[in-house]
Amino acid sequence: MLILAIDSATLVAGVALLNEEKLIKEEFFNYKKTHSETLMVMVDRVLRECECTIGQIDVFAVTTGPGSFTGLRIGLAAVKGLSMATGKPVVAVSTLDTLAHNLWGSDALVCPLLDARKQEVYCGFYDVTGTVPYALSENLACTPAEFVAQARKVASQSRKDRIILLGDGYYPYVEFFQAELGNSLQIPPSHLMLPRAAALGSLGFKKACQGEFEDIFTLRPVYIRLSEAEYRLARGEL
Repeated sequence: MLILAIDSATLVAGVALLNEEKLIKEEFFNYKKTHSETLMVMVDRVLRECECTIGQIDVFAVTTGPGSFTGLRIGLAAVKGLSMATGKPVVAVSTLDTLAHNLWGSDALVCPLLDARKQEVYCGFYDVTGTVPYALSENLACTPAEFVAQARKVASQSRKDRIILLGDGYYPYVEFFQAELGNSLQIPPSHLMLPRAAALGSLGFKKACQGEFEDIFTLRPVYIRLSEAEYRLARGEL
């Protein structure tokens, strides 16, 4: 089973080709250019260098959020178009699940964080001792202080004395998190800090094996929080 994983949910763009659990090639891009400029170029290069055609792909995997509203739409549009052109199915994976999967096997509380702007983060709380990340609480959009309070609560309930933070939501609040979490805080190395298309492909393969395919006509991004336009509409400004 060939899986093409496409991630553009954050400022990072990633494409990976897997043959079931075997990673064949991965591209990772985290530098200035927009996803509309880079994503399909990366897809073309991955397939071409692996001597694979788009018609040979068995399953497409895509991150559905939370994350950048524009980035999510670009990734979903690309995958939906490829699925419609080839007739091949799509599996959808949470961006926070994908991040948590980077730390597979850890016995700490793993907390992926994404920068939600407006002094908030998107966050999740995971046990990653199994083969797939297990959410210990609902995913949230909240302030860093609210996140810390919830992380302490979940860590106590799950009897975990270490808390690992990863994702681009960590960087704007480094000093706050270090002061609040102290010695319980751990940070992974840089190559595990951001979403990886390889991790998306790994989770996508597991979903495909379970037959958890999406209807591409109803598949939508998972934003968690309203967009600015929706806020303004609710306030009667539009």
